[in-house]
Amino acid sequence: MINKNKRFMFIGILCVAMIEMNLFACMTTFINDSNKDIVIFNELDLTFKELRKNDSYRTGDQYKHANFVIYMPQKDKSRLWVPVYTCHQNECGPRGNIYLKFSEVENCGDVTKSFTIKKHPPYTSMVHSLPMIQKKSCHCNCRDKN
Repeated sequence: MINKNKRFMFIGILCVAMIEMNLFACMTTFINDSNKDIVIFNELDLTFKELRKNDSYRTGDQYKHANFVIYMPQKDKSRLWVPVYTCHQNECGPRGNIYLKFSEVENCGDVTKSFTIKKHPPYTSMVHSLPMIQKKSCHCNCRDKN
């Protein structure tokens, strides 16, 4: 009777350990530790998720590494979101789930070694690329409006 209980407990613990090891393999938990709201575009399932301060978002699964884009509001327009970083997970963490904070992405922390992080150039409006805006002098007839 005692051997049967020990065997049952051993099999139960072994099953729980196997589920724990395989359930959340290669997932990434992204934590917004900045003072601004950010938006995550998950490229695996093509969804957007808005994260407030101290919110977290889990992405990736057992078979695919996390791949997402971080958007932040443009400085002068609060509801215009521009891409800031693209993050692609290269390898799993030692326990499977990696906790990645926004401050670590900005400062290239230790956790970012498991990722390929591409910083996007600052957003510039298409208006700035117009030839008349690029020239220092604009020849306009503003006096002849009367």
